[in-house]
Amino acid sequence: MTQTSVTEEEVGTALAALRAMISIGDATLERATGSLTLTQFRALRVVVEHTPVTGTRVAADLGMNPSSVTRACDRLVTLGLLSRARNPSNRRETLLAPTAKGRQLAEQVNRDRRRVLAGILDRLDPDSRAAVVAAFALFTDAADGKD
Repeated sequence: MTQTSVTEEEVGTALAALRAMISIGDATLERATGSLTLTQFRALRVVVEHTPVTGTRVAADLGMNPSSVTRACDRLVTLGLLSRARNPSNRRETLLAPTAKGRQLAEQVNRDRRRVLAGILDRLDPDSRAAVVAAFALFTDAADGKD
């Protein structure tokens, strides 16, 4: 596949879409928690998706420094959203798991985000919606390094 140089207009359009998505992410998180940072919520989401999991795995999944993830998870434990336990097969490791409250919060934010996105997509005519969804899929694959 031959690629041409990306134009400033294309980058600007992608940046506008990114800002809209971040705004949706921030607003839905604020409505659900009012107290979590995006980093803390991202850590919670990784733990919910991969439970039980080590802090090292959470840091790797988020592409973050382990000490930053430890601080985020400390806060989540304090809020009763995560629990910690020693790994029975490797006592040097601590495993993280969501509490019922943590799992419920992650599910609530996900439902709210899905509702907001569905509302936006519903404003598009069917052909435009199909094109946007296809573009999102292509963009996601490119961001993940897939061809």
